[in-house]
Amino acid sequence: MRVKLVAVAAAAVGVSVATMACGVSTGATAMPVADQGQARQSWLRDVLASRPVRPAFNRAGAGRPAAAVRVPGALGRTFGTGCAQLPRTGGAGTRRGLPTLPVATAIARVPLLSELSRAIRLAGLTSMLNSAPALTVFAPENSAFRQLGSSNLQALFTTRSDLAPVVKFQIVAGRVRPAELFRQRVLTTIGGTKIYPARAAPSYYVNNGWITCGNLKAANATVYIVNQVLIPAR
Repeated sequence: MRVKLVAVAAAAVGVSVATMACGVSTGATAMPVADQGQARQSWLRDVLASRPVRPAFNRAGAGRPAAAVRVPGALGRTFGTGCAQLPRTGGAGTRRGLPTLPVATAIARVPLLSELSRAIRLAGLTSMLNSAPALTVFAPENSAFRQLGSSNLQALFTTRSDLAPVVKFQIVAGRVRPAELFRQRVLTTIGGTKIYPARAAPSYYVNNGWITCGNLKAANATVYIVNQVLIPAR
């Protein structure tokens, strides 16, 4: 049963069983949760039941997105080719405008993060995030949510008890600087799980996701855009 849960969780978020499981390997074909007619038994419950650990990425670069981040020469700057997808005009939603807004409001102004913004709102976390003194958000882009599958995504967004933890698994208290990612300092989310920054030159990844745009500033937070909804690690 444990192997089956790991397989379901891995299939739902696009990570292999061998990567997620603690030494468990299976040749069975993983079936998405929705395909098994269990829309309400969300992928999150399976992920938590399997207690996934830090994924072991292929250091040669397999799986790296086309918009992979190059390690910045000056670690204090915004970095990543994915930043080109941010609005160039329109005031508050631009890189120059985001620092004037609290983080939930800032995320709502970025079209690339509209699904995360919806998740924050439906989870009832807008006020908490906007009023926090300092946060770091590893923000899944819209394509990351779509990778969960439409049925899983619909079930997740209609179940606040699942959605709120998912959002919290992407957030760390305090501002995490690029230099701390460079040093691979392990981070603890406000949901109590771990985020493991690492480098596979010339890129950064955190848990199961690559950072495509890093070190964006909101008034009370630093934002790193990632290409996956982060799997919790313990």
